Order: sequence, then structure tokens, then C-alpha cells
Amino acid sequence: MSKTLIIDGNNLIHRCWWTALNQAARNENNTTEQIAGLHIYFTLNSIYSYVNKFKPTKIICVWDEKKDYQPNIRKEQLEGYKGNRSNDATPHMQNEAIKKLLSHLGIPSIFPREREADDIVSYICKTFEGQKVIISVDRDFLQLIDGKTILYDAIRKKEFTLENFTKDTGYTKSEWLNAKCLLGDKSDNVPGIPRFGKAKVRKWLDGELTLTDKQEEIFTKNMTVFDLGEVMYHETEKEYYQKQLDEKIEIDWNSFIKECEAKDFKNILKKREEWYNSFIMSNKLTQLLG
Repeated sequence: MSKTLIIDGNNLIHRCWWTALNQAARNENNTTEQIAGLHIYFTLNSIYSYVNKFKPTKIICVWDEKKDYQPNIRKEQLEGYKGNRSNDATPHMQNEAIKKLLSHLGIPSIFPREREADDIVSYICKTFEGQKVIISVDRDFLQLIDGKTILYDAIRKKEFTLENFTKDTGYTKSEWLNAKCLLGDKSDNVPGIPRFGKAKVRKWLDGELTLTDKQEEIFTKNMTVFDLGEVMYHETEKEYYQKQLDEKIEIDWNSFIKECEAKDFKNILKKREEWYNSFIMSNKLTQLLG
């Protein structure tokens, strides 16, 4: 059975950036060039670990940034959406170098048109055959879990599956998105219904509580932002993703090794055979079967 590894690129970049800063501080390798090298290395090594853990037949990396500028539709739907996020571009300074290296390994980078990486993940999960593994610490992806899709939290090293969904979240799969719309999400700067805690959420889910018109308005507005299934109603957006997914990427192992030599990635070079087997051989098999 096919298995697609879907990597939340922005999420991974941020995690590896802080890992690089911490490592540089311990080793006193604090020049800009040294930190950049660590950032790229930790990103590549993280992906290598996911590939070895899940043994995918296809790997895709999705990004929030847009190749063709379009406004973020969620910011138009909800004022203040992600208004609490830092505008610091430093963690993204190595994005292009990382995408180039991933391309050498046959890993495509996919971008949204006017939505977000989350929507690309949703589209892939709803249209690709076989198993899907989402790599991210973003809990918005919990709503995509089903019998063939899992979410892997790389920080907690935990797999969220349909079988353990209620135990891990406190809600059934069908309840989870409704609960999120009631509670809101501070990380996205999306307020929930005032004075609505988990106890009231449970009463509403159990049919013991009715929302006022104002509360219903908040719930409905939050649903337009949080529901990742919404992308399936936007043909132009879906076509934009599919066109990118259909593009063929030429594997360039020699260029990957040359880049690693230039950046002095000794640990990758020592294990080049293992890296080759993990990425290149599995990718060639996928292309052959495809």
C-alpha cells in the first residue's frame, strides 16, 4: 500500500531554527553562517528520521508562503487572524536553500494560492490513495485523522490515530472541530465564545445547552476559519495544488552530495549510503510503480 509523508514545512523550519540556536549557544558556534548551517542540517536530519520511521513511498513538503501573491483568505474572513504572530523573518532565511536540497532528494515543495499549508494537507489527505502521515505539532490537523491518516507530533514523539483520538483529545472525532470552534485558539488569535469553558462545551455537545444568536455567530465564523474541509469547495485552489503535485521532479543525488560537502555536513556524508537508500532508492521505486 502507498504511504504519503506530508511535512508541514513552516512548522518544521521553526522547530529546527530553535534547535539550531540552542546548539550554537552550547558550542559557541554563534556566527550567522554557522547557525544557518545548523538550521539546514537539523531540518534535513529531521526529515531523514521521519522517512526511516514511517518508510513512505512518497514525500511532500507543504509551505504557507505563496509563489504568486494572493491575500490570505482567512485574514479576510476573520479580523485579527494570526495577528499575534511574530513578523521575524530570521527563521525563514534558509527556506530556499532547504527547498533546493529537498528537490535534489525528489521531494516537492507545494504552495497555496490564497489559503494556507493546512489546506494543502487537507487536499492531499482527501484525494490521495493509501496511508497518509502528517508531520506537524499543529493540532488543527487532528480533524484530518481517519482510518488511513495519522498525525505525528515530532516534539512529543507521539502518533495521534483514530483509535486513540478520544483518549488523547477528550473528544470524539466528530466532536473535536465543534469544540474548537466554541473554545477558539489563542495560538491563531481566534477568540472563542466568552465564558465558555470545557464544561459548557461538553453540555452543548451533549445537547444540554443552546447557543444564543451572538454565540452562534461566533461559532459559525470560527468554523469558516478552522474547517480544513472547506478547501474542497474551491476549485481554483484545488487546481493550483494539483498542478504543482503533477510536476515531475528530477532526483539529483550528485548535487545533493556536493551541497552537503560545501556545507561540511559530515554526519550526512558519513552515512551517504543510508541516505541514498532512504530517499533515492524508495523514490525511484515509487516512480517505477507510478
